Amino acid sequence: MTADAPLAAPGTAIPLHWHPDFSRIAAELHSRPAPHILPPVTISHIALLVTRREADTVRERIAELCTRYGAPPPFQEHHHAASLGRFDLRFERHTEFVSLSFFRPAGDIRPFADTALELVPTDWLASLPGVVVASLHLVFARGELPPPAVIDELFEGQRVRASRVMGDAAVVWTDWRPHGDGFDRFYVVDRALDPSRAGRLVQRILELDTYRMLALLGLPLARRLAPRLTDLESTLSSIAERIGEAREIEAKRRLLQELFELAATAERTATETAFRFGATRAYHQLVRDRLQELREQRYEPFQPLGQFLTRRFEPAMRTCASVAERLRSANERIARAADLVRTRVDVELQEQNQKLLASMERRAALQLRLQETVEGLSVVVLSYYTLGLLGYLVKGLKPFGLAEKSQLLLLAGATPLVVLGMWLAMRRFRRHLRRQMGDDAHS
Repeated sequence: MTADAPLAAPGTAIPLHWHPDFSRIAAELHSRPAPHILPPVTISHIALLVTRREADTVRERIAELCTRYGAPPPFQEHHHAASLGRFDLRFERHTEFVSLSFFRPAGDIRPFADTALELVPTDWLASLPGVVVASLHLVFARGELPPPAVIDELFEGQRVRASRVMGDAAVVWTDWRPHGDGFDRFYVVDRALDPSRAGRLVQRILELDTYRMLALLGLPLARRLAPRLTDLESTLSSIAERIGEAREIEAKRRLLQELFELAATAERTATETAFRFGATRAYHQLVRDRLQELREQRYEPFQPLGQFLTRRFEPAMRTCASVAERLRSANERIARAADLVRTRVDVELQEQNQKLLASMERRAALQLRLQETVEGLSVVVLSYYTLGLLGYLVKGLKPFGLAEKSQLLLLAGATPLVVLGMWLAMRRFRRHLRRQMGDDAHS
């Protein structure tokens, strides 16, 4: 669909132009529908951390598996559900991971011993790219609630958490611990759920466990980063102490160079960790949302799921948030320190410039006085040569009866006039020159 192509209702031509992404955003609310679950059923779920190219490869492998079992291949890019004989498959594609869920009817099978994953061809599983970041087996039973001894056996003696969920319509048990096969275990007993609500419950549990693991990916990064941040903060504190001690321009330049290198390190670290810490914040919120959607109630004598996450999961998230905040704060402090050093350098440079201007002004005044002295001598010299030329002119009048005494009187009378004329001419020339220099400066 394009922006220029009108979307027509059945049997009706509507002369409207729709946004090119209208169909995509309208279908987003229905892009990953919850399955319909009819217990008893056992579910195996894995989430693979993949690149974009690897996600495309997983989709290709899904198409191959569907073709092997005679089912239609995926038609949607981000979601596909197919019935493959003895088991069903659900595929979902997300930003940085893909999830695969396998459903197997569990009429007469042993919980957690006979899984849905064992029906999936091992050669096909081995061909999947990416790395597993979340994995679980979920048994969805129906009927009476099992006694504590049965729960203890199902979870191999591990400490179990449990809650009544969905308005006391089901009970969920889990130890939130990988077992020998690397998979977590969830045991759910349906008490009053229809297939649609049962499917939503399963979807929330799968997403809760997947988002929990994806959120915790930020914790090892935060722990590795914390010592580096401590060293960086220590170096920054040392530089900050030396800012007040630096007096010479060269010392301040060295400080700026150190701050530049420190800022480059901090910015590179922030760039490398921005996506992971941002994803951790987003997954953390999703975990909270899924827990809230479960509508938990206490089921004695077990610790509720949400309470366990609050006591264990939340501190890990606060650690990630604290390290991310420390990194952001370090970048800001480095920038402030660099601004402080640059400000001091600028102030000192301005002071040096003012001193240089004052020195230049004094030099210019001396040059002006020297110039005025030279100009005075120039008036005398020019007047002398002018009077010499005038003397030759006067002497040339001797044949016309001008006596020598009269010649001397004439030259004596002309001397002050020549000097005054030369002085006025030099003064006018100087004014003209200054006016021209002022015009050039304004232009």
